[in-house]
Amino acid sequence: MALDSVGSRPSPKGLVSMDRYHDSARLLHGHDGALFRDLADACRPPVSARIARIKQREQRRQWIVVAGATSPTTSMWTSRAGWIEEVDCWAETASGSAVLTRVNLSQSMLLKVCVALAARADHATGRHCAVTNAAAAKAAGCSQRSVTTVRAVLAKAGLAVEVRRGTGSMASPQRYRRPSVWHLVSRRRPVDNVAVCDLPPSRRDRRVTHVGKNSPKGRCRPTSTNSPQPDTAGRGEPRPLQLQLLAARVISRCRGLDTVHPGQICEVLTRSGLDLDTWTGAQIVDALNADMRRTGRTWPDSLLRPAGFLAVRLRELPRIPVAAPRSQDRCTSAAVAGEVAPPASAKTRAEAMEYFRAHRRGRIQR
Repeated sequence: MALDSVGSRPSPKGLVSMDRYHDSARLLHGHDGALFRDLADACRPPVSARIARIKQREQRRQWIVVAGATSPTTSMWTSRAGWIEEVDCWAETASGSAVLTRVNLSQSMLLKVCVALAARADHATGRHCAVTNAAAAKAAGCSQRSVTTVRAVLAKAGLAVEVRRGTGSMASPQRYRRPSVWHLVSRRRPVDNVAVCDLPPSRRDRRVTHVGKNSPKGRCRPTSTNSPQPDTAGRGEPRPLQLQLLAARVISRCRGLDTVHPGQICEVLTRSGLDLDTWTGAQIVDALNADMRRTGRTWPDSLLRPAGFLAVRLRELPRIPVAAPRSQDRCTSAAVAGEVAPPASAKTRAEAMEYFRAHRRGRIQR
């Protein structure tokens, strides 16, 4: 039996009571309910001043970024030191000196205020310089009127851009005070456009459409292979026979070089820088073996790019062979010279043919 808030009658939820603090009417175990929550809030320690300042700075920075939003085409400064140096160089020019004289501002005061303004801008871009005239004047050691004059001079010189005008004054409530947001920019360097090319007229001016003709036409047929005109594109000059023999000897004695066309090996030998008239196939292979023994390198069993691998190895060889060719080597320079002997003359060939005919007739008569 439980008493509810109206009177003494049964309640299916157990013992209940009237709630004066807008919480559940059910009596719960432990420290819970609106009364205990209010007591906990009252006993909770206040937020520290440091955390409050951090939150205030974050909110202020968020407002500055939103208020200082500008077009991506707006220039940025090169760096903080570069922007200050650019202002100094502009002040030394004739136009800059005339502007400073007209507003009764010295170059040193201009640089002091610029240093104070640059210290409050973003380091990477020079944007979001949201500092009041009072803070800038205190940092530069001048009056607020001087800061206003410097801002106007920078805006006229193209070294600063005001993207949002501030509101409020010292007499206004703090919630209505908003500083001006400036972007400190670098001036665009002039470009010498003396050599200007004439662009071709547009397709609209030339009355040329982007699509072809819409009229039907026959399909494109391949060129006939049985054309009466012979192919005039002849092959290149054949490589020297001595070079081909040298490449054949190298391919036969080196593992993995037989997987490519012999012409590639001929090109490698031609571009290797070796004096091919003094080298033989055996000498090249012996020199490669000697180089591997000296450097400790090996010749792989399979080559992914045989021509390139051989070109790298041939770079280590001297232009002419160091040692004289061995007499027992079958591929000597004399043998190669004998293989490439000039062809016989017409008289020699005629005598040889007459000799062959005479001997053949004698063999047949027997």
